[in-house]
Amino acid sequence: MTNLSDNRGSTLTRWISRRRPRILVGLLLIFIFCMQYQWIAGPDTPVVLRESVVMAEEPVNADPFEMLIRRDPLAALIEARTQHRRSVIDYECVMIKQELLPAGMSEEQEIKVRFRHAPYSVYMEWLRNPGPAARVLYIKGRWTNSDATNPDERELAIAQPGVIARFFLKSIKQPIHGRLAKKASRRYVDDFGFEKTLDRLINISEMAKSRSELTLTFAGESRFDGRPVCVIRRHLPYTGEGGLYPDRTAEILVDQEHRVPVAIYCYSDDEGQPQNLLAKYEYHNVQMRVGLTDKDFEPATYGM
Repeated sequence: MTNLSDNRGSTLTRWISRRRPRILVGLLLIFIFCMQYQWIAGPDTPVVLRESVVMAEEPVNADPFEMLIRRDPLAALIEARTQHRRSVIDYECVMIKQELLPAGMSEEQEIKVRFRHAPYSVYMEWLRNPGPAARVLYIKGRWTNSDATNPDERELAIAQPGVIARFFLKSIKQPIHGRLAKKASRRYVDDFGFEKTLDRLINISEMAKSRSELTLTFAGESRFDGRPVCVIRRHLPYTGEGGLYPDRTAEILVDQEHRVPVAIYCYSDDEGQPQNLLAKYEYHNVQMRVGLTDKDFEPATYGM
């Protein structure tokens, strides 16, 4: 006589055996998804290392731009933007950024960047602590989703996932202003560039000046990435996230030769204490006018 419980046990065993590969694949994909899209908070107190700032006397035969930045930093930023627009069409650099996000302070990320003004093109490759993507390529107007009802979902970039997920997914198009982009950074990929950085600094400073709420001063000279820089400090009546101003204190390092901000440190307090860091953006090994071509912004160049 056949035991009913034995039959049921054998049937269950065969059912599990047949579906085991599907179950394992499903668990693997879930694991990859979680690993690719979870955001891990960084240290409670970020470390911000900079060279000391020296208030040097104004040279007798100083460069006109250096004299201007000492006497009127806002006018100097406007002049720097004008010169940059006129003379620079592309560049490469390594960006180091760290930001306070809704999930906490991010890990410090190191990103290789290639940039071209026209058409507006950005290639980013994460060298350290990548987020959801290991590479991102964006060219203004090239990839769009005309069916998207939300304007934030229309403009697209090509994103390449990390090494593990790349076995299953070569690349994917993602909205540059979408949910994942908002989760991963305080700034979008189409915010990148020295010109747009100068735009933000100038626009916010001019608005604050019109409201008699701006303090913008020349703080001295220093060195960054082995190069001489001028240091500007800005103070605003910051009231918190979602307020009119993005920070209370900003320290801006302007490269004396390239005349662009090569480092910006933003704080929520007046003293600029490391534990009150809101964001830092550093641009190392800046190479101007490198002659980037269309091939440098083609997905196939990077296996995307």
